[in-house]
Amino acid sequence: MSAPLLSVTGAVKRFGGVQALRGVDFDLKAGEVHALLGENGAGKSTLMNLLSGVYTPDEGEIRIDGKPVTFNNPREAQAAGIATIFQELDLVPSLDVAANLFLGRELMRPGGLLDVPAMRREAKKRLEAIELAIDPARLVADLSIGQRQVVAIVKALSYASRVLIMDEPTAALTVGEVERLFDIMRKLAATGVGIVYISHRLEEVPEIADRVTVMRDGRVAGVTEPNAPQSELVRLLVGRPLDELYPQRAQSAGRTLLSLKDASFRLARESAGWQPPSGISLEVRAGEIVGLAGIMGAGRTELLSALYGTGLAGRWEGGVAVDGKPVKLSSIGAARDAGIAFVTDDRRGSGLMLRMAVGLNLVMSVIRRISPAGLMSASRQADAIKQSFGQFDIRPKNPDIAVGALSGGNQQKVVLAKEILGNPRLLLLDEPTRGVDVGAKGEIYARLRQLAAQGLGILVASSEMPELIGLCDRIVVLRQGRNVAEFIGGVDEHTVLAAANGREA
Repeated sequence: MSAPLLSVTGAVKRFGGVQALRGVDFDLKAGEVHALLGENGAGKSTLMNLLSGVYTPDEGEIRIDGKPVTFNNPREAQAAGIATIFQELDLVPSLDVAANLFLGRELMRPGGLLDVPAMRREAKKRLEAIELAIDPARLVADLSIGQRQVVAIVKALSYASRVLIMDEPTAALTVGEVERLFDIMRKLAATGVGIVYISHRLEEVPEIADRVTVMRDGRVAGVTEPNAPQSELVRLLVGRPLDELYPQRAQSAGRTLLSLKDASFRLARESAGWQPPSGISLEVRAGEIVGLAGIMGAGRTELLSALYGTGLAGRWEGGVAVDGKPVKLSSIGAARDAGIAFVTDDRRGSGLMLRMAVGLNLVMSVIRRISPAGLMSASRQADAIKQSFGQFDIRPKNPDIAVGALSGGNQQKVVLAKEILGNPRLLLLDEPTRGVDVGAKGEIYARLRQLAAQGLGILVASSEMPELIGLCDRIVVLRQGRNVAEFIGGVDEHTVLAAANGREA
């Protein structure tokens, strides 16, 4: 058998007293999509940084085509044919597509002028090579997240053409964009490109991967086939069975906290692609977690944002009551006065101030409480931060570091803790575990169930069907802005999907 395209043997990497990699073996074949799974802190990023030339191993060996190589910097890795696309794309939004593709390697005319037409012609060829119809003159800022992801792939392939490392490439993509990305990945693999695919979305693994390596605590926990049961992947990831991720459901529920009776949200101005709630009737009671299911465009996010007043301008019609009292919910202030808190699906874009310290992010929602007479109380601030760190086990336990430096799971804990500090009666959650590893998901699920047990009502929208089925007491199915079915938690997934798609199970 021929040597693997890329292999790592016995990789060890230490950072001070912390051993990030403990003798890792990993290999990639030409034309293979090799999924790499692991919780935050498992060692995936460190391993990829070794392959990308960001770090050098303390022990172990890297080989390409069976020949030992040493990378002292990313340029040397790129020269050897390895390119990495990180979760935070290295594109410049204010430049057009062609300029991004040639950034740092611009084509020049005699006299030192940029040859913009030549760059756009070449960019068009590269985009068309993967059947992507994007005008090279368009600003990156005007592209969808999915289109930006593909532009980043084209840019990476212009540096290297043998190994492509993709870190969480689908974290912010729609279902359609994910399908398009997978199609591109398959075509690249068919040309002989080896792809390392890092993801927290276990349900995607059988769709795209040829092989799966799972890491835990700096070691390889196992190598398996992509069609391995999800329960087996979870056991390798966290060292415990899948059913232990979801806490026991509520045995009873209290008073009704949210009541919608034939409620509709009338937009001040129609907006294409925004599905307003229409004739919705549902309840959320104290002590229970209610899930919102539905295909893309069903109106899950729109319902939550309209309840919180953070969506498009408009007004509610029909019966809308919180804790038995009719409310208008015309703004964020009105929602918060009614005891409603909201966790957005975009923690980095609208849920956190990434450059601010963790502690300051946590107290943003309770500024009035910790600032009597308009002056910040250091002791009250410290108490609030201590409470959040204790309740959500945010790591590292340092309130002074920038929240943007935390892992995705710990950032999500900060977003949740920030809203809980306001002592809401009703918590709205939109994709609460997007981009979060399995272990952190389990922690978040346990904390949500504890909060519900304390009397909080929770309404959660999620595109992850196992999450809704395992976590929620009831599941309300939306279609075209309306609720069309309701099921008890633990229902068969096919039954929910059938209702969401408008057909019998």
